[in-house]
Amino acid sequence: MVSYGKFAAALCLLLSAFAATESFAQQSDTAVGDVQKQLLSLYQTAKATADGKDIVTAGAVLVLQKDHLVMTQVDQAVATTNIYKNGAITQDGLAKVVGFFNRLQHAGGQDAAVTTREFVTGEKFWVTGIMTKPDGVTFALMSDPINDQRYKATLKFPFPTKGVILSPDDTAALVAEVVKIDAPEASSDQGNSQQGSGGQGAKAPADTKTIALGQTRDQVVATFGVPTKVVKLGIKEIDFFPDMKVTFQHDKVTNVE
Repeated sequence: MVSYGKFAAALCLLLSAFAATESFAQQSDTAVGDVQKQLLSLYQTAKATADGKDIVTAGAVLVLQKDHLVMTQVDQAVATTNIYKNGAITQDGLAKVVGFFNRLQHAGGQDAAVTTREFVTGEKFWVTGIMTKPDGVTFALMSDPINDQRYKATLKFPFPTKGVILSPDDTAALVAEVVKIDAPEASSDQGNSQQGSGGQGAKAPADTKTIALGQTRDQVVATFGVPTKVVKLGIKEIDFFPDMKVTFQHDKVTNVE
């Protein structure tokens, strides 16, 4: 028969273990939250439509730094899942399962090929979502139209050591191995030379931003920033900026007002 003393001791050990587990969970939640906050501050997410097939509000334009990112057409049920590990992008074992369900949706249950596209270094896309969990970070991605077709995918960055959450800075450094933000280079300061009497330096001329017919939407956003409003009209898209509106067709500038 178990004595009261032994029962009390066992209960104390159980409560202590539970408290330790609860404390660890709270610390883990805090670490995950810190990483998520850091990434969202670095990578402004674009807002997708409710059906996930188009972009409503632009965000940061990402430039791929590694080859072999596989993306699926946005009209497919499930996005292709990619993993960045040991310096390379690969597709996990679920890719065949995802392809199977996509084929069912695409061809009404018949075995038809699913259109995917492999993106390589230098190509660009949007990030539509960032999710941080104790085992790593996952980016949801969507491309601009390519031959009238957008593509989507997820890209996971697993933390190198199981059960150890990277710091926000280390996580950002890991992500930066694969993508960088496409932004115009800052203009150099030309106003240091001395001109005229009194030794006062002449101010550098303002950095002139230009736009041309035929430029891609990524190029326009990189130069002028995120538009304040986006309107879709069939194959046309009109982006509104503070002092102009730009019309795109097939991802190319066709008119500026």
